[in-house]
Amino acid sequence: MNVLVIGGTLYFGKVIVRKLLARGDTVTLFTRGNTRPDFWGEVSHITGDRTDHERFVELLRGKTFDAVVDNLAFRLEDVQAAVKALRAQTGKYLVASTVSTYGGPGHALAWTDPSKRGRPLRIDEFVDLQAHCPMSEDDLDLDAVRWEYSSEIDQYAQGKRQIEKYLREVPEFPWVVMRVPATLGPEDPSLRFWWYMQRVLDGREILLRDGGSNIFRLGFRDDVAQAFVDAIDSPNTVRQTYNICQDEVPTLLRFLQAIAKAAGRTLAAVAVPGDAAERLTDLPWDDWQFDPFSRPSAYVMSISKARRDFGLRNTPMADWVRETVYWYTDNHDGADSAFYDRRDDEVEFARWWRDQHAKLLQSRRR
Repeated sequence: MNVLVIGGTLYFGKVIVRKLLARGDTVTLFTRGNTRPDFWGEVSHITGDRTDHERFVELLRGKTFDAVVDNLAFRLEDVQAAVKALRAQTGKYLVASTVSTYGGPGHALAWTDPSKRGRPLRIDEFVDLQAHCPMSEDDLDLDAVRWEYSSEIDQYAQGKRQIEKYLREVPEFPWVVMRVPATLGPEDPSLRFWWYMQRVLDGREILLRDGGSNIFRLGFRDDVAQAFVDAIDSPNTVRQTYNICQDEVPTLLRFLQAIAKAAGRTLAAVAVPGDAAERLTDLPWDDWQFDPFSRPSAYVMSISKARRDFGLRNTPMADWVRETVYWYTDNHDGADSAFYDRRDDEVEFARWWRDQHAKLLQSRRR
């Protein structure tokens, strides 16, 4: 099979390329050429800037591919250029989208209203996350998506929604939309896994918002890559949208326990009600990078469609968490996770809350 990968030099895009090469496919990368993984000598390369849309179309003119994987489409204009360049020149065009199209992190600019007056700011803008658990692909109404950008919503989710809306309206173009969750694993540039692992490793108290009872589905880097490969192969996926994520629906507490077990550490978690954590500390709860998986309370995609159409397969969470812990242990450069400079404040409040809670229980027993 002859496959074009737009991107493919970082994170799960790099794993997609490795999987394609391992089975004997011919792979061409479209990148700026600044990052050259170890497989560089095994692929063909088209050098270009994806955001220069006219040049992008020109560079792909006359080239045909059995499939195209697009990991660098972030705005409507990116996909409009791809359709112009690839119409009638590919058997399948797979584009990476995001769980953020439904709402929540990556959509709302902040967790709470900065004025502290109302409900969380636009968390459920498109899908009520509590009422739709799990969220199916059809729960997102693309007819409600506008072409204008709003400054009140994160542009990442807006761009992905517009991409999906546009592709649905292009006749006869063989698109496949892959909605990907927060995806963890070795080499993750977001360091979200490291946010928790660093706190587990230092052995001090960890604030567990609402006891870590919120639920979610994550993605493992290698499983997400495999899903793209399997969707290429399946005859059922053209002009379809798929949620891609792990089988398990862990709580945050269970996720942290898995990290602690893999790291050989004891988890020093202190359960704190979410409203108390927000009201009684000046920790940056509004910022999604702080305690990134502690809210919203339910953020779960349905994967029944992907299982049915191309046999979505996933690694058990304990296994990929262990692999990721080992990778950070051997390879992390020592950089702190987001807001680790506020770690002392986290610990101080956790200890204070634990002590006050113990005093309350003792007084109630008298």
